Amino acid sequence: MSKRHPSGTIKKAFKEKVVAIYETIFRGEDPSAGNPNFWDEFFLLKPKVSCFEVELLKLSADQLEANKININLLFTKCLEMLKAEQNIKIVYALQTMGALTRILYQKHCADPNFDLIGVLVGSNDVDRTMEDLIKSLSELICADFPCITKKLVLKFLLVIVTGFENISSNVLLDHFMINSMFDPLIQLLSLPESRSQFGRDVVLLNTLLITYKKQEAANPYLVKLSLVDDELVLHGYAQVISSGLQEFCRKYIVVKQQEPQNSWLSSITSMVGNMFVSEEAHNKMEKLKANDSLLLALYEAVHSSRNFVTVFAYIQPHERPPQPPSDEEIEADHQDDSIGAPATPTPTVENVTHSSSLLATLLEYCSVIMQDVKHDVSLTSTKLSFIVLTVVTEDNYANSLMHDPNLVFQVQIHKAVMRHRKIGGDPVVPARPIVSALLDLVIEFIVTHLLKKFPVDLYELALGIIVRLICYQKRCKVRINYQWRDLWHALFSLLKFLQSAEGQLLKKLNIFPVAQQAINIFNLFITYGDTFLSVESLYDDLYYEIIRNKSVFDNIYSMVLRYSSSEGDNKEYSLRLMTSLNNIRSIIGHFTPKVDTWLATQSLSTPTEAQILEVVRNGYESLTLKLVDNLDQFQRYTETPNHNAFFAAFISISPDLNSRGELNSNSSRNLSAPV
Repeated sequence: MSKRHPSGTIKKAFKEKVVAIYETIFRGEDPSAGNPNFWDEFFLLKPKVSCFEVELLKLSADQLEANKININLLFTKCLEMLKAEQNIKIVYALQTMGALTRILYQKHCADPNFDLIGVLVGSNDVDRTMEDLIKSLSELICADFPCITKKLVLKFLLVIVTGFENISSNVLLDHFMINSMFDPLIQLLSLPESRSQFGRDVVLLNTLLITYKKQEAANPYLVKLSLVDDELVLHGYAQVISSGLQEFCRKYIVVKQQEPQNSWLSSITSMVGNMFVSEEAHNKMEKLKANDSLLLALYEAVHSSRNFVTVFAYIQPHERPPQPPSDEEIEADHQDDSIGAPATPTPTVENVTHSSSLLATLLEYCSVIMQDVKHDVSLTSTKLSFIVLTVVTEDNYANSLMHDPNLVFQVQIHKAVMRHRKIGGDPVVPARPIVSALLDLVIEFIVTHLLKKFPVDLYELALGIIVRLICYQKRCKVRINYQWRDLWHALFSLLKFLQSAEGQLLKKLNIFPVAQQAINIFNLFITYGDTFLSVESLYDDLYYEIIRNKSVFDNIYSMVLRYSSSEGDNKEYSLRLMTSLNNIRSIIGHFTPKVDTWLATQSLSTPTEAQILEVVRNGYESLTLKLVDNLDQFQRYTETPNHNAFFAAFISISPDLNSRGELNSNSSRNLSAPV
């Protein structure tokens, strides 16, 4: 290379030795010719990852395949250096392997016919090579090495695991199923120091490996996660997830306090998005999804591990998640060549504010992300949160924890400002059992998402959560001190909306199952309310509200009658809903004449609530209701086949769960960090 000097003379520009070696390798020449110590010397040279990638990207797929002998050799020498005594060689080998693997993945994504495995590791004895690689990486994680070395191992693993947009198409991961890294990875979560440094990457890696072809065959990572009974590991796993969600909620609160009150009426999207400084608007929604990997990790743990439920409501201190090491810290970590230097973990400083639990944190987090489901990113995250809550509410032990009156938490359910209500700030929340906060969350969702673009899937999940809670309370005769009228009013609002918008909604989706869920919740109170309502007067209040909202049920019945009397796709659903309305219509038909008669005898036109309640109390004996079959039963959650497509799409669109998101840019920085 040459450039012109200010004086006019031509001078040769300096080219670093390592860059010249890259050019030699990718020209297909033997870089070690005449120097038997070449590779030992090469791995003492600081990698120029950006230059390495530029040189590699210059080559076409055909040129790479023609030069695969040199590329195989480079990969093999990197693998050998993972066993070197000098830590600096290990670090440089990891950086080089990471850059090489990432670029070859990109080539394969651009051209599916590109022989990724043949160019990267060679066609001969691939199984042994991958076995050696996985064994060496596991040893680096378990042994006493500096933090940056272990961090680079995890980043390199993330490059491998996220190389394909469809993770199940990544054939290299077959070797990780045969040679499991679950145990060395998961042990990093048991100690506060290693959890603080590596927890997020470990949880992400494990979650991605769990999703690999798990519908096609037994996944060893999923099996091992379901069998984990080490409390330190379980608590560490929960702490990583909880810390990430707490940090998101803290940022939300800070921005909420800084925003002028009137600006909240413009757009909840901008409010949530502005929590993160970004030059491009589309990055806001990607930032919002930064915790999708944590939600997915939480789902897999709750869904597969009975033992994990035991720590779900465990009281934890709030911990701020660790910040990545700065370049200066990394440089200091390797001063004096760091030959054989043992790991020196950074002391963990916990910023304790108040006690919480993973479940309590999840509820607060969900109350933020569900405020705007008009965008797919928020809609998807909210759906996964509701699926997690569905799984939790099906578990008897989790229910016992949520309903325990001695296990109370202050759970903030954040509410969006709407035109029909004003919120001047989050009120002080009393300490209550978590079930009360969960009910508040679901009710808030019901009343704030009655939209033209009706999120029917979310409503089915939300109402299903309520059904599961009430069924548990009925079965175990658990009575909680809760304002059930809030739930009834929310259901009235939902039914009013479905009836008023049925013409538009039924063109795109089936609203009858949602309406039937709402009606069946009323039926649960009518049929079994005496087993779980805390005081008898609540049963009277229920009847009063049903009578007072007579027009809501009349309109729903009229809608059902229209569709049940004509042939069409909705006839069967409408007939089921009509049957569900029987007891409610009986109550209205029984008490309305009694109220009218009483009003006539008293010469009144507008009775008070107390007067109507008195009529109700005196009219129970002559009321006849029918027992609804299987009212206290529900279809238990199953991932297959109902949600397979959702999870496949979820992994593909989440920035921190695939190679096209932020992971690669962060990996690139970490893999090329100065040493």
